[in-house]
Amino acid sequence: MQQFTLSEAAAWTGGTCTADPVITSVVRDAREAGPGSLFVAIKGERFDGHDFIGQAIERGAAAVLTHRKDETYSIPALYVEDTRQGLLDLAGGYRAQFDCPVVAVTGSVGKTTTKEMIASVLSERYDTLKTQGNLNNTIGMPLTALEMDENTEAAVFEMGMSAFGEIAAMAACGQPNIAVITMIGTSHIEFLGSREGICRAKMEILEGLAARGGIAVLNGDEPLLWEQKDRLFGRIVWFGQNNPGCEFRAEDISCTDGTLRFTLIWPEGRKTVEVASQGTHNVGNALAAAACGWLLGLDGDDMAAGLAAYRPVGMREQRYEKNGFAIYQDCYNASPDSMEAALRVLGEMAGGRRFAVLGCMGELGDYAPDGHRRAGRAAAQYADYLFAYGPDTAYLKEGAVEAGMDAARIACFDTHEALAEALRAAAQPGDALLFKGSRAMKMENALKLFLGEEVES
Repeated sequence: MQQFTLSEAAAWTGGTCTADPVITSVVRDAREAGPGSLFVAIKGERFDGHDFIGQAIERGAAAVLTHRKDETYSIPALYVEDTRQGLLDLAGGYRAQFDCPVVAVTGSVGKTTTKEMIASVLSERYDTLKTQGNLNNTIGMPLTALEMDENTEAAVFEMGMSAFGEIAAMAACGQPNIAVITMIGTSHIEFLGSREGICRAKMEILEGLAARGGIAVLNGDEPLLWEQKDRLFGRIVWFGQNNPGCEFRAEDISCTDGTLRFTLIWPEGRKTVEVASQGTHNVGNALAAAACGWLLGLDGDDMAAGLAAYRPVGMREQRYEKNGFAIYQDCYNASPDSMEAALRVLGEMAGGRRFAVLGCMGELGDYAPDGHRRAGRAAAQYADYLFAYGPDTAYLKEGAVEAGMDAARIACFDTHEALAEALRAAAQPGDALLFKGSRAMKMENALKLFLGEEVES
């Protein structure tokens, strides 16, 4: 981070400060506080960071950002109305000091993968900062922006949300030059009411473009986006596999041995590219990444090299063999759209029988029955057996049976232990197994138990 003073932070946040120390880092965890750090006291659902200000002081913090205006401290304080908004305002003021291009990415499915692909492409030419892991909320995103420094030549910020207004707040903070929307699915439909509501929430990312006259990169295969093309202002670059009206398209798509291949078509040419990916559903994400690279001056060779350098992160799209089994681990999160995509990959895996080991999906609200039935129907299409875990397994089973899967090949479980024991009895070396579910289902634990590995408590 590039240092600033507490008075500069006060100007960015509209707050008041009691002194003017130099700030060299910003932290929200008191355990990370130290000399030169500004400790941001965030009130969360379970803990209030204000209760840990004393610990931050003991560790040598230079100042504290607080909304408890009736409290005084032994170190300088910056008082604001609300520290969550204060963090966004702080990061927004800080980000405005840099002229390098910023790409903001959102979408119901694929935003983390797209973020990683964009960063990989831009890294061919620029020293690129990116959101680490899945720190894509109104706390993680501004903390990423605060990591910009004099060496940052480009940045990629991922923006997730579960409610209206959250992406608008992050877009105002990040002030992107390019805003990407990957697709409109059903994630968080419990809070946003409908796919149309989800689309409105995702479109908030475009509000951040106004400050810098930026460009929108949108999925032309998504009807909810494409139907607005004549109502949107500013420059738009469209990408898509199936829409001939898109500037970035793909032909000759194939996926074998964990490598996705296709011919990239863009306004200035065409080129064969390869991506380390388990399925053709990532073509759109790669097209979006190529579009961002092209808009920032990269040529076809750069785009191809950047896509070739991409590697999946975390618990996403991990495919390997162990104990004689072909394992496809995609346990970070799940929605009906991503379930179908992962099951399609399972269906393409070589070997013996195919087991779909699925955890239930969260935040679907009234759509939960239909969403799980949809995933069950996909399991019947691409898998030989369905092992389901979680509160909505009955709907997964209903969908699978409706689509023709024999009920004798479906098993539902309340614990990871019972699932793993039954799976060990049923699966044989040479079989292919997909493990996927929403984050709360922790399907990686079921996988570890199946493989006889230790599960962290």
